[in-house]
Amino acid sequence: MKALAAIAAGLLVAAPVAQAELYYLIVGGLGGEAAYDDAFAAHTESLAEAALRTVGEESQVAVLAGADASRDALRASLVALAEQTGEADSLAVFLVGHGSYDGTQYKFNLPGPDIDGSELGALLAAVPARTQLIVNATSASGAVLEDWSAENRTVITATRSGAERNATRFAAHWAEALSADESDLDKNGVITAQEAFDYTSRRVADSYESEGTLATEHPQIAGDTATRFDVARLVARIADTPQMQALIERLDGLEEQVAALRLRRNEFPVEEYQAQLQGLLVELALVQQQIDEAGAQ
Repeated sequence: MKALAAIAAGLLVAAPVAQAELYYLIVGGLGGEAAYDDAFAAHTESLAEAALRTVGEESQVAVLAGADASRDALRASLVALAEQTGEADSLAVFLVGHGSYDGTQYKFNLPGPDIDGSELGALLAAVPARTQLIVNATSASGAVLEDWSAENRTVITATRSGAERNATRFAAHWAEALSADESDLDKNGVITAQEAFDYTSRRVADSYESEGTLATEHPQIAGDTATRFDVARLVARIADTPQMQALIERLDGLEEQVAALRLRRNEFPVEEYQAQLQGLLVELALVQQQIDEAGAQ
């Protein structure tokens, strides 16, 4: 999902950061019966609303649901993203529905032929977006956790293995997490993948505990980008005045600088990295405060 001149000079020292965009692909798979069809459709819609609120551009949010969520359509969407995105961009993929695992191969259940985990993994790997978040909220999703893990990619699964085959509750709570104030632990109006995962995991565990039943799913996360992947905004940024437009552009620029610094953290001594990051975060907080005050007027 960014003093300024001095910090930027010290941070980059080289070429300026290219304009980076966040793209979403949200897929609601086959329900198999009316109750699941309705639930998956509702989760998919909620996730799409959170995505659109975050990026503000329909062209950056691809949604496949119901009969449209076929294997061919999913393939085509990922091929299109491979052509549309660049290395500086980010990608968030949410898979909602049922999955299966036969002991060897995971499959995501779709209208018509299913798509297997190997093919999905290859399609994801072909997308050049440098930072990726893949959230597989299906049953048996833990089967792909290791296979889909890659550098600069965070993979989240609803289950810890392919053996947890019951329908999951993860998607409902993940959709809730992307719009819940409670998810935003640092109260900056932005929810990271780690914050959303922590919220969702607690909700899933609490739901089984409150019913006094044995949990049939145990969410998992792999990768080192979750704390810096901004997966959702709680409030849309609406540039309804020239002043607000300037502030939003300034905030976007600061966020890009923060993201660039975090990706390069191993290039700096710890103290230098922390000093640069703190300076950017302070500046970002001040601009966000100005946006909040302007919006309240």
